[in-house]
Amino acid sequence: MDIRTYSLCALMLVINEVSSQSVIVEAAQGDAVILPCSSSRYEKYVFWRYRDTKPVYDIIEGKENFHDQDGEYRGRVKGFPSEFTKWNYSITLSDVKLSDSGTYSCNLPDSRTVHVELEVKDESDSSHRTSPDNSSIMRKAGSTSSLVISVLLCIFVF
Repeated sequence: MDIRTYSLCALMLVINEVSSQSVIVEAAQGDAVILPCSSSRYEKYVFWRYRDTKPVYDIIEGKENFHDQDGEYRGRVKGFPSEFTKWNYSITLSDVKLSDSGTYSCNLPDSRTVHVELEVKDESDSSHRTSPDNSSIMRKAGSTSSLVISVLLCIFVF
């Protein structure tokens, strides 16, 4: 393999890590849950959306902005302003409802979008409860399989 091939493989791996970030978060109805989002740099603008349309939480000019927030989230969403300088744009959603299940996106306009799939379980359904408190379980999805595909392509194609 020549230097161009190594460079192409490295670029594929970087693109995979930057573009395919997806996280699944599980919570029981009524819990508070953290929806994670971070960046590799300081972001002045961050836009959290539910199903790409409903405004959940905005950071504008480095400050929390609730002006356009959808009524369903008023008083239930909290950010961590002291963490913005550490590139952490996660939010807490409290009093989680079954209707909160779905895809949330953390849009970092100058770099990428993080997708968080929230799965809310009904507390009365004991089949989902494996321990006294299994709320806020997180797992990374999608990026492992694309990483494996990228590495295999580098090995077998080049």
